[in-house]
Amino acid sequence: MNTINSSFNGASRTRSAPAVKVTRRQPFAVDVQQHDDLAIVQPHGELDLATVVQLRAALDSIEQAVRLALDLRGLSFIDSSGLHLLVALHHRAQREGFQLTIVMPPPPADRAIELSGLALTLPFVTGTAPTGPDGRTS
Repeated sequence: MNTINSSFNGASRTRSAPAVKVTRRQPFAVDVQQHDDLAIVQPHGELDLATVVQLRAALDSIEQAVRLALDLRGLSFIDSSGLHLLVALHHRAQREGFQLTIVMPPPPADRAIELSGLALTLPFVTGTAPTGPDGRTS
């Protein structure tokens, strides 16, 4: 507990500062699975300017997928660089002809997507990601 000494009219008194909860940032990670023509990409943590390069590299490494599921349920945050990546991925899917499904992240990470209007224009779904032949996503 932090102690603050303050003085008012020459009298000294001690009071406690309010406790601050410090949350440790979850390390960013990306899991990629490929089952025949389906690729499932699952990022975990905060998707921001510092981590978007890692997700982009994982997405660029996928070859010969007819269907791509980007499962954002593991995200705790997404910023404008993450939103830009989603738009670029959507354009890539249209250009290269693969089916893109994006699983909406949980609140509050979905807020930027909702406020930007991307929830209405990109192929978002809620719930579960498509599964491979064994029925598993991870």
